[in-house]
Amino acid sequence: MDRLQLLVFSFYREDPHIEEVLKPLKACRMTRSLGIIAIDCLDFAHLKQICGLLRHLRPPFIALGMGQQIVLRAPGSIQRVYPMQLPSNTDLFA
Repeated sequence: MDRLQLLVFSFYREDPHIEEVLKPLKACRMTRSLGIIAIDCLDFAHLKQICGLLRHLRPPFIALGMGQQIVLRAPGSIQRVYPMQLPSNTDLFA
């Protein structure tokens, strides 16, 4: 498990349900550069699965001010870019 994955799983360490939901993230490679958190997925189906986890991925990165975007990538697929910031009225822990 790389450092960024460890960060996400540590953030939710007291919620076993979310840790279970995040298991597909363990198959990804995650990197950070120039305000971008890049997540390399296995294939397009895996990318769609990880896309469904964005609501759990954003809070730990936002809490630490780690970037402006999350980029999901898969071999042979167009990368998808998601802004890191949530609307100001959104609770990070909701």
